[in-house]
Amino acid sequence: MVNFPAIYIANGTAILLLIVILLSLKSPIRHGLFEEKIFYTMIILNIMQCFIETAGFIMDGKIGYGYRTLTIVLNTILFINSTIFAYLWVVYVDFKLFTDMKRIKRIYPFVAIPAMLTIIGCLVNLITPVYFLIDEYNVYQRAGLYIIPYAVTYFYIAYGVILIYSYRKKVLKYLFFPALVFITPIMLGTLLQFFFYGYSLMWLGVAIGMVSLFVSFQNEASYIDVLSGLYNRQYLNNTLLMHSKKGDTPYTLAGIMLDIDGFKSINDKFGHLVGDEAILIAGKILRTAVGNQGTIFRCGGDEFVILMQINSQKEIIDMIDIIKTQTTLFNESEKKPYKIHFSIGYSTYESKLDSVDNFLRKIDVSMYEDKKRKIYEGILPDRRDVLNKHS
Repeated sequence: MVNFPAIYIANGTAILLLIVILLSLKSPIRHGLFEEKIFYTMIILNIMQCFIETAGFIMDGKIGYGYRTLTIVLNTILFINSTIFAYLWVVYVDFKLFTDMKRIKRIYPFVAIPAMLTIIGCLVNLITPVYFLIDEYNVYQRAGLYIIPYAVTYFYIAYGVILIYSYRKKVLKYLFFPALVFITPIMLGTLLQFFFYGYSLMWLGVAIGMVSLFVSFQNEASYIDVLSGLYNRQYLNNTLLMHSKKGDTPYTLAGIMLDIDGFKSINDKFGHLVGDEAILIAGKILRTAVGNQGTIFRCGGDEFVILMQINSQKEIIDMIDIIKTQTTLFNESEKKPYKIHFSIGYSTYESKLDSVDNFLRKIDVSMYEDKKRKIYEGILPDRRDVLNKHS
């Protein structure tokens, strides 16, 4: 038996939640990043599903000219949209983890095969029952292969969660991915609707999951530099402020500052898009080198800071050597029209003597000493602004 008040309340609530998210999106979607466009599409699909599902329940059991055909079409769209939504979730997760369009184009045509077969089955269902049938009384009934769309949808949702927990640490990205918060309301809503026909809870669960993703967007916007995928300057300041309040610690906090040599010439010669690519690559080099031995921040422009908890000065020198090795490997293996090189400086935070500003000033001066050395040795072009900056 259909519980119309519950359907109206559940789907109405879902639509309101999703509209709030849409109104909160700051930039036009045509200017958005790839993952933002996927997120926007998922919201639109979710809203469509709420309206279509509500219409389908209203039509259920009503007899009249065209009602049965319309009911078949509405349920077909529901199955197709559900499949597309789940597939987009996996693409969204993969791109957030790897930020690699080549990987998406290489892998996801194959990942889409179960979705395409399910959609073909939905289209066949317009002619003959495959997943569901609408009887002569215009009542929805499950057909023999009804489990397939549910299985494919669950497969994609589970695959996305597995990707997050398998690769989040391996790709060394700082993501606020609420995987369990996203999937739990979806699973609960889907299971309840699967066993209790007439109650509409699935898309409310999806809407709640989308809200959790939107909240993660806000967290990332606050603390993550979009271009490099590293923590931003604000998070660096917060981290150092918390450290300054700790007093004596069993470890020494070390800071390494890095600046990309000749970054201005990369922008001038190849354009700002290539310059952005260089920032992204620099972030990847540093993530590979540092691993879980420290935390990396992009301070702005082409400057980066690494914070490490060390027991000896040697650990800093070893880390710098690893960074130089990884940089050399990139320059030798990647066929880019430019090379990545860093000027590097470092210092330690003396808890009883240092302030946050003084600590940052020390690593900044140390880094520019390295850059000046390269200029004097002819490794970098002579730039008076650099030579005089800290004289």
